[in-house]
Amino acid sequence: MPPRRERKTWMLPAAPGPSLRQRVEQKEREAGLRCYDPSCGIGPSDEDPVPEMLAESMKQLSIHPLSHPGEGSLCPHTFHPACLVSAERVAGWGAEDKTEPYVEVSCPVCRDLGSVTREEWEEGVLAL
Repeated sequence: MPPRRERKTWMLPAAPGPSLRQRVEQKEREAGLRCYDPSCGIGPSDEDPVPEMLAESMKQLSIHPLSHPGEGSLCPHTFHPACLVSAERVAGWGAEDKTEPYVEVSCPVCRDLGSVTREEWEEGVLAL
């Protein structure tokens, strides 16, 4: 009788790479059409064969560190002002104190705490 083979434990095979949707969204981010907000409503949709994009609606901002408000980037994620305001309101955050020059926000992707300027916040509020 031949010797018994050792049973190998089954493992999930490695992913073949990003899906088509992930590749398209990455290209849209690189072109400045889509932000990192998972529910970005400003970027192009599947229903628009040729989307018309206005330069002012495509502006994206980054979140600044709390230790140095207004300078640098907290994380690599960028957002349309309206998408950031919308995500913060859903998360229960908001600009309660209108006298402060900076608004404390949390990155919707990595959850790091940072700030944006009051002007950037108000621009997002007006765009909603």
